[in-house]
Amino acid sequence: MFEAGGASGGVEAADAAELLTARHARIAREQYLEIESVTDLFVVRCEEDARAGRNEARHGEFAHVEVAGILGLTESAAQRMIGLGCDLRWRLSRVRAAFATGRIDLAKAHALAEILAKVSDEVLAEIEERLLDGADRTSTTRLRNRGRRLIARLDPEGARERRRRATADRDARVIARDDGMAEVDGLLPAAGGRILAGRLRAMCFDVCAKDPRTDAQRRADALVALASGHTHLDCTCGRDDCATHARFPTRDDRPTRSGVSVQVLVGVDASTLLGLDDAPGYLFGHGPIDADLARDLAADGTWKRVLTLTDRDRDRDRVRLASATACSTGPVVGVGSPLPPPRQAPADVAVRLRERTYRPSRQLAETVRIRDGGCRFPNCTVQASACDIDHTVAFDHDEPARGGPTTEANLACLCRKHHRLKTLGHWAVRQIGGGRLEWSGPSGRPVVTEPYGPFTDTGLREISAGISAELLDRVTDSATVAALNYSRAELDLDYLLDVHIPPRQRRRRGHTPRHGGSRTTIEPETSLSATADDSPPF
Repeated sequence: MFEAGGASGGVEAADAAELLTARHARIAREQYLEIESVTDLFVVRCEEDARAGRNEARHGEFAHVEVAGILGLTESAAQRMIGLGCDLRWRLSRVRAAFATGRIDLAKAHALAEILAKVSDEVLAEIEERLLDGADRTSTTRLRNRGRRLIARLDPEGARERRRRATADRDARVIARDDGMAEVDGLLPAAGGRILAGRLRAMCFDVCAKDPRTDAQRRADALVALASGHTHLDCTCGRDDCATHARFPTRDDRPTRSGVSVQVLVGVDASTLLGLDDAPGYLFGHGPIDADLARDLAADGTWKRVLTLTDRDRDRDRVRLASATACSTGPVVGVGSPLPPPRQAPADVAVRLRERTYRPSRQLAETVRIRDGGCRFPNCTVQASACDIDHTVAFDHDEPARGGPTTEANLACLCRKHHRLKTLGHWAVRQIGGGRLEWSGPSGRPVVTEPYGPFTDTGLREISAGISAELLDRVTDSATVAALNYSRAELDLDYLLDVHIPPRQRRRRGHTPRHGGSRTTIEPETSLSATADDSPPF
């Protein structure tokens, strides 16, 4: 059907990619010129209305009607074009320049204008500039997530106020559609949305493997079942030996409450919990949330520590390493007062054994999911809980010692589709450090993706901001460090939480012993448990 050499008689893959990029940029420049022309027309009509002495609030009132007629658009689409043009001309100069040169296209210009619409003028320039960095390689969904994260960090008061106003607009609607269907639409608080999504997902697992429906169809049926007062989804396999029918022979036998409840995860800095700053939190499956909401969700949650390396820990490591040059135990865990080198290295042996086991431990899988945030293929938005944990360098089942170790540095989250794409060899990937992945597709052009979990956007920060180093040293510089082999950061965190957080709010479920730092994952207990969000098979 297609001759070798392509439609142009010999265009190579790399040349085709360059040509596609150039054409996309040219189209973006033309889109910019169209928006400029629409804005010019709006300005002309405003000036005419001003000369006619009309009320200033009515200047250009019907310009969008004229644009709609000229371009054959709906009036709402024309109004949106005028709104974008006004934002670019009088407020978003950096976005305008990027659009004019073809760095971003119309869709991204619209997305950036919407993201920045409510940002205060004091931080607008910084957020605008940071969002434009790499915007040409970022999807609009990722841009919106980055924008929410930056706004929550740089404009926390504005983020809080906007959330309060948005909460007042919450709504749910059912709209009649053609062909005997209805559309469900609504606006929910973020945590409520995650609970609903988790509940529907949990109900989808009620059916057996022979159920013929797609995941989307099951979710729709689960929503109707939930609204009808049922907590389980009927299986439609039609088999007499269906396991679901065996558990629940009739609808009346079903429990009034599901035995599987929904887990909502919130990532938040310990310093935010302690009220030392207003660093944003992260609602898994949703994205960044402001500090006040993160603290509210954390109030009755079960806590799990997630420790990250800080600059202060690195300084302490150098001292520790200098004092233990004879030790061959691998990575140093303790920081603070030097510990005597052990006589043998059982920890190193255990680490090597774990590296040679195909399935990662639950703790390692959690670490990778929290680091990555979601699928690591370029611009994929599937959340981490729905991803596989993939070995970047394939695990060698015949001779595990030869390569493909099961370590954080060789694991990444991939959704099932992109996992298959990588396994089948359509794209190649390699780890380049710091959790970053370099992908190479058929065109040969490398694309680098970075982790986007809750603790990857701000760099490395101390949890003890506002607390004197002397106080922390007095608390943690003791024989306890040697006895427990805790890092100083873990002890810092224990002390701060014990002193500043009421006991009823300290139901921790252990910790993830990463070296250094200071993060906390909260699992709110509003009828929540971990069962519904169990990870898919590896």
